[in-house]
Amino acid sequence: MELVYTYPMESSKEMLKMLDEEFWKRLGPTVRECKAMGLEKDGMCLYIKARDELAAEAGKLLAETAAKELKGEEGERLLKAFRDEAEAAEAGMGAMFG
Repeated sequence: MELVYTYPMESSKEMLKMLDEEFWKRLGPTVRECKAMGLEKDGMCLYIKARDELAAEAGKLLAETAAKELKGEEGERLLKAFRDEAEAAEAGMGAMFG
């Protein structure tokens, strides 16, 4: 399952503290600035790709924060941006070690 969230820059400190906990370290979410991912929004974007039960647990934990899940067209655009970034990184590694 893939999830995308956004949160305001003012919440970055508390979000980074939470993401430093063991659960999140094992989950390995990706955090980027929204504008760098093509969103016309201030703040940060959080991408989670995990098994359904872990994604559900992440969703519960995030519900208690300033993070908001992005759904619909905007969520799909952000998911595509994260997927494209991951594919580009994999292609780069393949070129280096291929």
